[in-house]
Amino acid sequence: MALKTTQRLSTGMLSAALALGLASGVSAQETVKIGVIGPMTGPAANTGIAHRQGMELAVKDWNDGTAETVSDTPPTAELVFEDSNSKPEVGISAAQRLMTRESVDMIIGDTLHSHVTMALMEMAPQYGVPILSAEPVSSAIADKVTADPERYKLYWKGNYNSDGYGEAVHSFYQWAFENGVIDEGNKTIAFVVEDTDYGLANAEKIGELFEESGWTVAATETAPTGTTDFYPQLSKLRDLDPAVLVSVFTLANSGISFVRQLGEQALEASHLGIFYPTRPEFMEAAPEIAEGMIWAALQFSPDVTPAHQEFSDRIAAEFDTPANYSHAHAYCTMMVALRAVDAAGSTDADAVADEIGKTKYDCLVGKFQFGEDHTVMSGADSIPLPVAQIQDGQSQIIWPENVATAEPK
Repeated sequence: MALKTTQRLSTGMLSAALALGLASGVSAQETVKIGVIGPMTGPAANTGIAHRQGMELAVKDWNDGTAETVSDTPPTAELVFEDSNSKPEVGISAAQRLMTRESVDMIIGDTLHSHVTMALMEMAPQYGVPILSAEPVSSAIADKVTADPERYKLYWKGNYNSDGYGEAVHSFYQWAFENGVIDEGNKTIAFVVEDTDYGLANAEKIGELFEESGWTVAATETAPTGTTDFYPQLSKLRDLDPAVLVSVFTLANSGISFVRQLGEQALEASHLGIFYPTRPEFMEAAPEIAEGMIWAALQFSPDVTPAHQEFSDRIAAEFDTPANYSHAHAYCTMMVALRAVDAAGSTDADAVADEIGKTKYDCLVGKFQFGEDHTVMSGADSIPLPVAQIQDGQSQIIWPENVATAEPK
């Protein structure tokens, strides 16, 4: 698929370009059209809007010439946004519109949900258009790629697997037990998670790792996305008395309700939350309900990281809102996509997909590089997953020790 050109070349100019060996490259006046699918409405709209803002800032930097490009003649970027409303069937319709009506060269989607991405990734082989997801982490996505790499050669996953969370949570607790930070108690672990691929994949992986260490999974309680009443689940857990409790939600209102109700039940378990503390709405309520809470993963921390503060200031200047992790990850995902097109020298689907796979790009939340399962890698040398604790209303990194900003309390 050739790039859409916004400036005509005279015969003489074209001949000169050929003589300079530029004809196969991407000229500065050519345009790549990227479609983005995410939850712009519905229960996760705040996150979808953050994604949109982060990507719009990335494209602004790219088109203004202030971004780190691959070539000296990068393409101009054009964005078209579609709403998934957090539903796979809506996401599929959005992808069809982008490919058939808008004739996009590439899709980024879903920007948040693993269950939507599980459906969207099927569109890459069907339409021959590269698809790069943003925040979804479910390992089930990578499992599909591994099982049939030829079918999904055009699909890439722009975030680490849920295995990354699992390994980080398990390693943190091993360290905490060994150093007397947390008591092992009866060596049982329980989960309360949203009933999505994301929530279930995290619970499954963390549970497996704890079981390998001689622990017992006491319960895995699920709740629909957006749930705010967790008393039934907490009542069961009070009787089970687990030593460790892990909660996983993508929506701040669910996390706020769960943590508040957990405090009312006075469970003595060590509680660790996944993802929802990254949401600013949760942190606004944290001083009242979540002092001392442990969570993963603190990957965007303007209070302690100057580069993050600078980025947050830029988001605030553009959109009148402070940045959060979703802004930063969306910015980096868009840069990965644009750099791949730039490196490919065209919007040929296979060439762009190959260049995504070759990515080695240091961005705000870490180094983006992909494994054989088409998934961004996690770890100290790629995307780190620090564990944090809320202390005096502010999140501090408490593990790993080499990047800790405070001692655990």
